[in-house]
Amino acid sequence: EEEVVVKEEAEDMELEAKEDPLEGTHIWKIENFSLLDDKKVYSDNFLIGGYKWRLLIFPKGNGCEFLSLYLDVADSDMLPYNWS
Repeated sequence: EEEVVVKEEAEDMELEAKEDPLEGTHIWKIENFSLLDDKKVYSDNFLIGGYKWRLLIFPKGNGCEFLSLYLDVADSDMLPYNWS
């Protein structure tokens, strides 16, 4: 059985957070990764620095021929205008 584990650590990011320091760890275990047919897949939401995040992957790439991985703000509609 094949599995892919993605581990992201948020450190030294330059943005104002609700909690300080802005650091944490999230592990996303993807079972049978090579069998994924979806164009894109989101992780469950996770909380770091008082903000909700999620990981987004394109298993077969996003305009390329290899895996694309993005860190996404999960509750962007709840954040102030022009938040970055």
